Order: sequence, then C-alpha cells, then structure tokens
Amino acid sequence: MAGVKRRPHGSGHVYQPKSRGRKQRVWWIAYHLEGKLQRESSGTAVKKRAEDLLLSRLAAASDGALTAAGRRTTLADLRDLVVRDYENNQRATAYKVKQRFAALEARFGASCKASDIDAAAIEGYKTERLRKAKPATINRELGALRRGFRLAVKMGRLARRPEFSLLTEDSPRKGFFEEDQFVSLVKHLPEWMGQLVTWLCWTGWRGGEARGLQWLQVDRRKQVIRIEDTKTRTPRTIPYGALPQLVDVVDMQWRRTEEQRAGGKIVPYVFHADGRAIDDKSFYATWHAGIKAAGLAGKIPHDFRRTAARNMLRAGIPQNVAMLIGGWKTASVFHRYAIVDENLISENLAKLARKG
Repeated sequence: MAGVKRRPHGSGHVYQPKSRGRKQRVWWIAYHLEGKLQRESSGTAVKKRAEDLLLSRLAAASDGALTAAGRRTTLADLRDLVVRDYENNQRATAYKVKQRFAALEARFGASCKASDIDAAAIEGYKTERLRKAKPATINRELGALRRGFRLAVKMGRLARRPEFSLLTEDSPRKGFFEEDQFVSLVKHLPEWMGQLVTWLCWTGWRGGEARGLQWLQVDRRKQVIRIEDTKTRTPRTIPYGALPQLVDVVDMQWRRTEEQRAGGKIVPYVFHADGRAIDDKSFYATWHAGIKAAGLAGKIPHDFRRTAARNMLRAGIPQNVAMLIGGWKTASVFHRYAIVDENLISENLAKLARKG
C-alpha cells in the first residue's frame, strides 16, 4: 500500500490480542529467536513503549545477550541452580540460599525471566530493599543472585550475566560479653539455656553447631569431642577435659540427659530443653526473654563468638589453636572476630610498663 512504512522482514512486530471489551489493551511483542517465534507481553498499553521493548529484545538477540534458553530461564531456576550447587558440594547452608532468594522473588517474582533482571533492575532492588534491610543482608542476597547468574552462564542457560556492584557494609559488629554481663544473663535463663550459653562463651562455637552436638561425638572417659561434619568441612578434635568449665558443662548435661532417659525419652543431643531438641524458635524466644530481663538489650548470641576469640588472645592461646577450638577456617575470618578492645590494649600496655 503506497505511503505505508513497512517494518523490515524479520524485525518482529507489536500487536494487541483481539478482545471484545472496549478497555485499552496491553501491547504484545513478537519476534524470532534462533528460528523460533517468541511472544511476550510488554506490560504496557502504550504502543511506543512496546516498540522500545521489542527493539531492546532484537538488539540483545543480535549481540548474543539473548538466547532461547535464556528466555526460558527464570529467577526460580537461578535459585534452584544455586541450591543444587550447595547440596552437591555438601555445604550446610543450602537452606540460607532459599531465604536469600525469597527476598528477590518477593520483588521480581519467582517466574520473572532472568534475562529481564538487568543492572538497572538490581539498582532499583537495592533502593527498595534498603528501606527494610541492612546493607550486609542485601549483599548476601545479591551474592546469591550473582552466583545463580554465573552458574546459568556456565551451563549455557544464559548468554551473559549483568554486572552489578554490592553495597558498602557497616563496620563489623564489636559486641562482647564482659564477665558481669555473662553472669547476669545466666541468672535470667532456664538451666538448659544457661548451660548452652556457657559452652558458647568458652568455646566460641556457632550456636547451631553446639545445638547439634550429639553424645556419640563425646568421649566422656577421655574427655574428648570429635566432630566430623562441620560448616567448614574441617574435622575437629577438642580435648575439652583441659578446661574445667567445659568439663562441668558436659557432666551437668550428662546428668540431665540421664534423668530424661530414665523417663523413657530418647535424647541424642548434648544440649536439649528437658529432652527436646533446641530449635531456632525456642532458642531465640528464650534468648530475647533472658537479655531483656538482664537489661542487656542489643546483645546477640554471636557476641559470644567474639568474646571467646578475644579471651583466647588474652590468655595467650596461639591463633591456630584458637581457630581449631572455635572452628574458624581461615585467619582472615578469625581476625574478624578477634577484635582487640580497649581492655586488651590496656592489659598489654601494662605488661610493657612492667618490663620497663
């Protein structure tokens, strides 16, 4: 037809599906990708915006950034790739991957095409997420997303991944428990929780690791604990008999366990709530009640890990031994916890003064 400007062959088109209603309808785009027709809603009733989306899809297909496989890969697929990777490598924190992707899926939708999540979309995610979460939390979420993109590219599910930066995080937390604070807290906790936090304070163990400790890992005769399955996948042997405070905890827990077993309960765990396994809900509910009653608002269980690292340094324990006791895999990670506070500096300056 004379005067009508026709779109070049193979450049796709925009259209509105037939509808009996009179409402303004959303425009769709159609184009060929690797010999197959692709149809996609533009999400807008403005034709110009739909045409812009079509042009961006054609440009991405032209430079290899868009593939047929990539158009099918969703955010949920990225999550599954990361979860499977964690499970295949026997990483104990696979459950955290799902938690981190949950925030991303709440923003973009689990069925969102991975190829639609570009650098601009991620910047928007940061802006919105900062209203509810700290930079460190957001960075863990974006780190999981980045890993998903890398795995998808490696497996040919995507042609490329978006480049994006992480947020600047706050300085590492420097919380400690001083002796009087620890004593006060234990007084406001039930016995089962008091024994657990005592263990955490002396060893620097992760809370989940201590709660998962089983009697089959404890040799009470030799006073040794042997752990094969750890977060860092590094087996550890802890001769707890060298520290009377730990011996007292193990002996107390053994008596409490025997009392529960006498009543017919099966109790495999060293630390338990009167025979019941200590799950996250019961642990944190008891923790928050205890610190509130003790007037220690703001304290968190992980403060024990920093406290133990500091106390080990103060006692002159070699770094490699301290790392073995608390389960720190690398020196760099240990140093994040072994924060030198003013008291430790003062003590060492006093030592220097005595030598002078």
